[in-house]
Amino acid sequence: MTHIPRGTAADAPWAVKITPESAGWTYAGLRVVDLSGGSVEFATGDEEMLVLPLSGSCEVTADGLRLPLAGRTSVFDAVSDFAYLPIRTSARITGHGRFALPAARATRRFPIRYGPAHEVPVEVRGAGQASRQVNNFCAPDAFDCDKLV
Repeated sequence: MTHIPRGTAADAPWAVKITPESAGWTYAGLRVVDLSGGSVEFATGDEEMLVLPLSGSCEVTADGLRLPLAGRTSVFDAVSDFAYLPIRTSARITGHGRFALPAARATRRFPIRYGPAHEVPVEVRGAGQASRQVNNFCAPDAFDCDKLV
């Protein structure tokens, strides 16, 4: 298992930027950006990504499409809507808040899509006080993509 100490994965403008190469992984990556009304522009390259509000809201612009994400107050507040960005996409995120971009190396290109919060499968794991809610963004039976799960 790779250990990446807190604060060592920043690469402006990203508060966190973990690539398969930097972590020694094959497919997975993660970026996190904090925005205060500004924007960040990036290309997905050979990775498919989600734009997932951890807190706040934003607008994702990609290949001429505008996807407003209502977001949430915090990850403990509610399930959030999200945007799916396929490989070879140029995108911009504009908003206020903290946003995660989980990524996976992919080979198939799917359309850019909006994922509404009410369609995100939610399951409860465990029992009693040990039970936890799991939000299954990109669950294989609920959202079609190449490698993201």
